Amino acid sequence: MLPPVESVKLQEPVFPAPWQTALFRNYGYVPAARLAAALQCTEKDVAREAARMGLKELSCDGRWTEKGYITLIRNNWYLLDYDQMCVLLGCDERRLDFLLKEEDFLSVKLGGFKPRCEGVRYYPLGEEEKRKTARLAEAAKDFLAGRGKYFDFFTEFSSLPAAEARGEGARVVHGYLTPCGNAFAADAADYLPDALLAAYARTGVNGLWMHGVLSSLSPYPFKPALSANYRENREKLKALIRRAARFGVRIYLYFNEPRCLDIASFSDLSLAGQRQGEYAALCSSRGETEKYLYDAIYDLVKEIPDLGGIITITMSENLTHCNSQQTRNCPRCKNIPAEELASRVNNVIARAVRESGAKTEVIANLWGWSPLMGWSEAQTLRGVDLLDKDVSVMCVSEYGLRLNKGGVEVELSEYSVADIGPSAIARAALARAAEKGHKIYAKIQANNSWECSCVPYLPVFDTVYEHLKNLSEIGVKDYMLSWTLGGYPSVTLSLVRDFAEKGENFSLPRWYAETFGKESERVRAAVKEFCAAFKAYPISLGTLYYSPKNLGAANLWSLQPEEKHSAMVGFSFDDYKRWIDPYPYEVYLAQYEKLLRGWEKGLSLLESAENGEETRRLARYARAAYLHFKTDALQTEFSFYKKDVKKNAEKLLAIVGEEEKIVLSLAALQRQDPYIGFEASNHYFYTDRNLAEKYLQMRAMKETLRHFAAENALSAR
Repeated sequence: MLPPVESVKLQEPVFPAPWQTALFRNYGYVPAARLAAALQCTEKDVAREAARMGLKELSCDGRWTEKGYITLIRNNWYLLDYDQMCVLLGCDERRLDFLLKEEDFLSVKLGGFKPRCEGVRYYPLGEEEKRKTARLAEAAKDFLAGRGKYFDFFTEFSSLPAAEARGEGARVVHGYLTPCGNAFAADAADYLPDALLAAYARTGVNGLWMHGVLSSLSPYPFKPALSANYRENREKLKALIRRAARFGVRIYLYFNEPRCLDIASFSDLSLAGQRQGEYAALCSSRGETEKYLYDAIYDLVKEIPDLGGIITITMSENLTHCNSQQTRNCPRCKNIPAEELASRVNNVIARAVRESGAKTEVIANLWGWSPLMGWSEAQTLRGVDLLDKDVSVMCVSEYGLRLNKGGVEVELSEYSVADIGPSAIARAALARAAEKGHKIYAKIQANNSWECSCVPYLPVFDTVYEHLKNLSEIGVKDYMLSWTLGGYPSVTLSLVRDFAEKGENFSLPRWYAETFGKESERVRAAVKEFCAAFKAYPISLGTLYYSPKNLGAANLWSLQPEEKHSAMVGFSFDDYKRWIDPYPYEVYLAQYEKLLRGWEKGLSLLESAENGEETRRLARYARAAYLHFKTDALQTEFSFYKKDVKKNAEKLLAIVGEEEKIVLSLAALQRQDPYIGFEASNHYFYTDRNLAEKYLQMRAMKETLRHFAAENALSAR
C-alpha cells in the first residue's frame, strides 16, 4: 500500500524545463529506454538533450538500479509521480511498495507521503531555454567532466582468508553493503564478497547481522504467497553461512516479529489484534500466533542449525505484537503490560531454538524497552526478569544517558559516538540480566552514527576506547558494533579487536604506533582534538534525524518559505526549529562553532603532514565529516535568516558563498573515494550530479541576493 499522495509546495527547478531536472538526475543511472519512456520521448531526444546539458555520452551503469535504487527513489520523490517512478525503476507498484516499507523505513525517511507531482513530460525547448541551458552546462562542466568511482568497493582488499579473530566475545556488525530489505533476493557474493569477509576477519569481526523477515524464510500460514520463495531463500542463507565460516564469521538474523498483516488479507478477522491504519498485528493472545512463531523458528533453525544467532527487537516503529506501540486498541491485549508481551516473543523463539537442538543464540535487543516507548525503569527490569534463561540480553549502552550541552539538559534516546555509556538504565538492566544468569551484550556505534553517517568512520578512537573500558568494567565482553551504518572494516574495528585480544595488556599508544607508524604521534594529537570537539555536538533526536548533516550539501535550498517538514536523515527543507529542538537557535550554533573550531585544529595537524595511506584515508573522512557538520550549521543559519530575505540579503549572500565552497570540496572528495556519501540503508546520499545541481542553485541564488543587497545599499544612502 503506497504512501498517500499529498499536495505540497515544490521547489523551483534549476533548469528552465521540469523534464530537464529528471534527465539531469537520472541520465546514465537508468537505461535510456526507461528514461525516454518516463518522459514520453525518444532515446535520441534523451541523448541530444543530455549533451545539451553538458552530460557527455554515458552508457548506463546498471549498478544504480541494482544497488543504488534508494538514491534514485530519493532523487525523484519530489519530481515524478508513482507511474513515472515505476517506469524509471523498471518495477511495478507492488515492488515499489515493498521497497518503501521494508528498506529500513524508507517511506518514513521520505516523509511518510508522496508529494503530488504533475507528470514531467518532454517538450522541445524554446530559444531562451536553450540559451539558459547552455549557460548552466558551462557552469557545471567541472562536475560533469568524468564519472565518480561509485560502487567500486573493496577492490583494494585481499580476499585471502585471515586467521580467525582471537579474544573473548562476539563482535557483530551489519555488512557495509548488505541490503536492508530482502537480502536474499540478491546474490550474497555481491554484498558480502570474499574480500570484505576477509577484511572483517582481519579487523576482528566475527559476526555479521542482517535483516530477516520470517515469512520469507519459513512457511507463513496466514498469507502463503509471502513465503513462496522461502526454500530458495534458505538455500542462499546456507551458502552464505558456509562461506562466512571460512573466515571465522557467523551470521545473525535480525528479526522484528511476528510481523503485522494488511487487514484485507486476514481470512479470520478475529485473529487481528492491534490495528494501525490498514494493518493489524496477529493477536498476541491467540494461540495461532504463538504457534506460528514457534513453528516458523523451529523449522528454520532445525534445517539451518549453524545459524549463528537471532537478534530480536520487540519494541520498534514496526507493528509486531499487540503492545509494540504506545497506542493500544486490541480488545484482548491492550491491558497486558508491554513487557510481558515483549518477553513472551523472545521466550517463544528461545524455546523453539532449544527444542530444535540448534546452537543458535537468541539475543533480545532491549531497544525501545525505555521511556521512548512509554516504559518505566521498573518495566525494563521486570521484562528482563521474565526472559527465558537461554536468552542473551543486549542494551544500547548510551540509552538514557543524561547530558548538559550548552546549558541545555538532554537525555539520549538513540545511538551516539560522541557521548558514551553505559547509562544508568543500561547498567541496571545489564546487571539484572547478569544476576539472572543471562549472557550480556552492549550495542554501541564504533565507526559512526547518525551524528554523521556519510563517512565510513569518524576519527575519534580515544572516545571509542573509553567506551570499551567503561563497558569492560561492568563485565561486557560481547558487542553489536553497528546499526546499518558503521559496518566498514575500519581501523576503529581493529581497535575493538585488539582491546578484546589483549585485555589488561592493551595499550592505546602501542595501538596508534602499530596502526599509523611514524605518523602515530601526529595522528593521536589530531584525534585528541576531534574527540574534544565532538563532545560539543548538540545531540537530540531532532539533530540526529532531521538536521541537514546526513544529506549534507546535497540538500537543495530555497529563498521562498518551503512549508514542508524535514524527513528522517534526508530532506531538511527550512524546518530548522524541528532539528535544533530542544536547543535555542543561538545555543545550537554556538555548539557547532565549538565543534568546528576544534575539528579544524585536528585537520590542520593531519593535512599538514606527509601521510601514509591509512592516515590519508583518515584525513579524507575527517575532512568530509567537517563539511557535513559545517553545512548543518550553515543551513540552520540560512533557514533562520531567510525569514526576511531582502533585509538579510548580505548575510544570506555570505552563507550561500560558504555553502558553495563546501559543495565544491565535497564533490572533489567523493571523486577520490567511493565510500564517501554511502550508507547501506540510504545507498548514496548524493552523487556528483546532486552536488552539481546544488552548485547551480547557489549561483542563481547569489544573483538574486546581490540584487537585493544592492537595493539595500541604495536605500541606506
